[in-house]
Amino acid sequence: MTLEALATMAVALAILAVTPGPAVFAVVSRAVGHGFADAAAMTVGVILGDLVYFAAALGGWAAVAQAFGDVFGIVRLIAAAALVAMGGRMIRASFRPASEAAPVRPGMKRRAFVTGLLLTLGNPKAILFYLAFLPTFVDLTRIDAVGALEVCATIVAVVGGVLLGYAALAARAAGCLSRPAFSRWMLRGAGSLLIGTGAAVATRG
Repeated sequence: MTLEALATMAVALAILAVTPGPAVFAVVSRAVGHGFADAAAMTVGVILGDLVYFAAALGGWAAVAQAFGDVFGIVRLIAAAALVAMGGRMIRASFRPASEAAPVRPGMKRRAFVTGLLLTLGNPKAILFYLAFLPTFVDLTRIDAVGALEVCATIVAVVGGVLLGYAALAARAAGCLSRPAFSRWMLRGAGSLLIGTGAAVATRG
């Protein structure tokens, strides 16, 4: 595919990724509450969801996506529930005594990854971008394997770069304000943001 088409797609994707939305709020909250590594795991899940929709666009699955709208609604509700649960755990952790370390639960990064994946799969904005908007500047009927790999690399670089940038800034800010009083309020704020994000994801069409 041409460099111009790839650059146009990258700009559109960057605007979509940098605009505050459920994925940004979830990744930032995860970075504040659990650190950069957990936020990075969630970012990988978000990217995988984007790649799934790109594959769907290549396969001409727009009609399938429309026919199975209820399935995407269920995925969205599962992602919303996971975000609310994460937020609730963060708020509960903020009430522990400063001397009591929060327990490290096995599989936290795995849960963050799955939540990021479900968040993207249940996001109507992602569906609209990959199944409706993307074909307007990328001819999916003529794209070859090299072109598909170029698009995949662009998705990984743009979405990953934006979300990891948000995560790094959030984790750094949390580290600078690591005194117990600040930590408690950051956990409560991040947890509330996750719960609010989950509620927004659940109620949007």
